[in-house]
Amino acid sequence: MNVLTDPFTPLNYPDLFTLMWVGGILISIGAIVVYNMAQRRYRRYPELLALHEWIFWPIIVTWGVIPLLAVIGVPFILQLAIVLTGMGIAAYAVFVRFPPRIAAANDEIRRRRFVPPPKRSERERAKPTPAGRRRRHR
Repeated sequence: MNVLTDPFTPLNYPDLFTLMWVGGILISIGAIVVYNMAQRRYRRYPELLALHEWIFWPIIVTWGVIPLLAVIGVPFILQLAIVLTGMGIAAYAVFVRFPPRIAAANDEIRRRRFVPPPKRSERERAKPTPAGRRRRHR
């Protein structure tokens, strides 16, 4: 237990120290890149954007603070608690909170895309004109 409460310095954790602060910076940069790409790609799907928000902020806060905590020399158990909490929130969003919402949004998208064929009693449906009005075809 003494190992977990020692300050997180290169002397106490020689092989883990560099991995933590470099990994924190790389994960933060990667999260920013993925978040920006998702904002452009899924701009028409609000549920997916909300999921990316829920994943982005815990990752940025968690892994953005880790290099600072490594430089300051806080105990390793505190860093471990912060990482596990942040990753737990992101996992909760991915596996618990958003799957039913995304499934409901997919059902709604499918429902909106489906246009039933015209009934046999109707000759043809009115087609929109370039101005946006509907007119009857002869």
